[in-house]
Amino acid sequence: MYNVVCLEPEITIMEPASMDARTTAFRGAALLLTMAMLLGGCGSSSPPPPPPAAPAPTFWPVPGTYSPSPGAPLSVTLADAAAGATIYYTMDGTSPTTSSAPFSGPITVASTTTIQAIAVSAGYSQSGIATGPFTITPQIGSATLVSVVVTTTDQTRLLAPQSSMSFSTAGGGNNVVFVDETEVYQQIEGFGAAITDSAAYLLMEVTTPSALSSTMNDLFTRQGNGIGISFLRNPMGASDLARSAYSYDDNGGQPDLNLTIFSIAHDRADIVPLIQHARQLNPQLKIMATPWSPPGWMKSSSSMIGGSLLTDAATRSAFANYFVQYLQAYGKAGIPIDYVSLQNEPLNVPADYPGMSMDAATQAAILKDYVLPALATSGVSTKVLIYDHNWDQPGYPQAILADPALRSSGQIAGIAWHGYAGTPGVMTALNNLYPNLGNYETELSGGAWVPNQIKGDFEGITQVMRNWAKSYLKWSLALDQNHGPHTGGCGNCNPLVTVNSASGAITYNVDYYTLGHFSKFVLPGAHRVYSSNANGIVSAAFVNPAPDNSRALVAYNDSSTTQTFVVQWGTQAFTYTLPSLAGATFIWRGTQSGGYTVSANSQIQASSYNSTSGLQTELTSDTNGGYDLGYSNNASYAVYKNVDFGAGISGVSARVACDPGNGGNCGGALEFHLDSAAGTFVCSVTIPATGGWQTWQTATGKAAGASGVHDVYAVFKGATSLGNFNWFKFN
Repeated sequence: MYNVVCLEPEITIMEPASMDARTTAFRGAALLLTMAMLLGGCGSSSPPPPPPAAPAPTFWPVPGTYSPSPGAPLSVTLADAAAGATIYYTMDGTSPTTSSAPFSGPITVASTTTIQAIAVSAGYSQSGIATGPFTITPQIGSATLVSVVVTTTDQTRLLAPQSSMSFSTAGGGNNVVFVDETEVYQQIEGFGAAITDSAAYLLMEVTTPSALSSTMNDLFTRQGNGIGISFLRNPMGASDLARSAYSYDDNGGQPDLNLTIFSIAHDRADIVPLIQHARQLNPQLKIMATPWSPPGWMKSSSSMIGGSLLTDAATRSAFANYFVQYLQAYGKAGIPIDYVSLQNEPLNVPADYPGMSMDAATQAAILKDYVLPALATSGVSTKVLIYDHNWDQPGYPQAILADPALRSSGQIAGIAWHGYAGTPGVMTALNNLYPNLGNYETELSGGAWVPNQIKGDFEGITQVMRNWAKSYLKWSLALDQNHGPHTGGCGNCNPLVTVNSASGAITYNVDYYTLGHFSKFVLPGAHRVYSSNANGIVSAAFVNPAPDNSRALVAYNDSSTTQTFVVQWGTQAFTYTLPSLAGATFIWRGTQSGGYTVSANSQIQASSYNSTSGLQTELTSDTNGGYDLGYSNNASYAVYKNVDFGAGISGVSARVACDPGNGGNCGGALEFHLDSAAGTFVCSVTIPATGGWQTWQTATGKAAGASGVHDVYAVFKGATSLGNFNWFKFN
């Protein structure tokens, strides 16, 4: 017979020296027994594999150095990726155990400390220890201390910290930037760029892991050099900055109306993990998704390139469900999408990269009849931004919002704008029409066509912020040294960071630093507050939310000469000098005390209005740069608060321009009234034909009847296209 001996680590079947025919029948049974032993062990089953360790807890804000304001210490939140996890933590240097304090709410960190935490969750073994060192330093800025960072046009200083300054009692002056946080405008949601296919591929597959880690920290945190990006735009499928033309349901060009083969597998390679990493670094990250084209079989061109959406109900239902499946797939990957737009640049149909024509009437119909109902049925909370194209066609979003059902829909968050044509001033006009809807700047690329990118960015971002935008997004987060990879379209667009396709080395472009002047210091949830512009200086001011509570003022010298100016905040002020074409961000904390008055005898920039009706800002080529006010029609006006006329005035000077050869109705009047557009008339100037919209003359007029402090209304009177004005002052 056979003797079976169970050895470790092997099993041996031992036969007797001789074997007769009677034992042959037992051979098969013995072999079966042997196999059973090999698979199941000898006499007992193998122990089950140990459960995986739970993910280690994460910290928000991320560990680092912080300078919280008095009375508002740092609050640290712990989170874990395992569902239903319980987190235990210590702050006394001991290792956490399940007997340590359980995390149940924000941890107050008033002094330098290290938080250590573990996570326990069903189906997992205990996590490793997460360590979070938090260093608390004296606050950045205070009611008397102002921190400063500067970028200069020669790039010798890029987001470079400067010596701090102290506030003193406000002393007035003729070139003053007034900051008044009692007058509040839009809430800011974030600054950022787009995670294109090209950007994700370069960062995830070309650069080195150590370089990626450092760069991601710089992009998405505010530690050290970090600029704290808080808003991303994600193309739904291919854009021009992609390695190929693809969608999530190409199906060989054949219709797939039920979306049975829909898959975001392409994105799971690079895009999804990159966004997941970014969200770990900045959990406040907002994300918008936009298709350059749906699958070609949905379109009249049968291609990702060109064409328009087919008109049959089955295809349009599939188009709506394409969004739903995308949102659900990304949600399952732990990436909630805050906003979608239906079509990138719907009035642009490119010939060499994905795109699709979609006029306003079509977008309104698809929204109302297909997309909004599909989103509602799916239960996703994602909101829609309409339009998503340039400032020069405000009639497009107005046509959509002419439908009362769409205008009042809680599923529509606002209007998305691009900055390649028109002026950001149009956003103020649309905000005046639809104050319950937000304005979002969602794309404006730097590029080789921009003569001075630092100048263009400071002028552009500041003006966008002054015109009610809740976001500002550059184009691609990353590109290679050849501005690619790309399937067509822009071959000279600049990213925030450049990845060398051969070495994987990463360099930071000036766009990174100019955006950082805002994104690093203006936090999600901040509100823009009133700030004036001065002669040669443009500005934007913000109050950050608790617990940070800091104030941030971005100021840019738009002139060709060095400018010294005063920043007045309530009853306090400081003086600063900026080189030509240099920008600065000033940061301080405290509570504003008192208000401000503007001397009627000082030069008041037209763009320093507190509110306006029927006018838009635009860049001016007049002396010392800045923004003028234009697009004027009869009864258009701008309001300037707290103008102090003293004992009285005798005249007014105003800088104006009008082009009779390009539709200008020159000869109208710019009138000045007190306290309302129809209030006490003080004076007026006639707007002459100057020969161009940017050909400037100083017009004068006699004035009387004003003394003391009043709000001034500058009102255009006449026909349409009456001209532009840049500044005024009384004497």
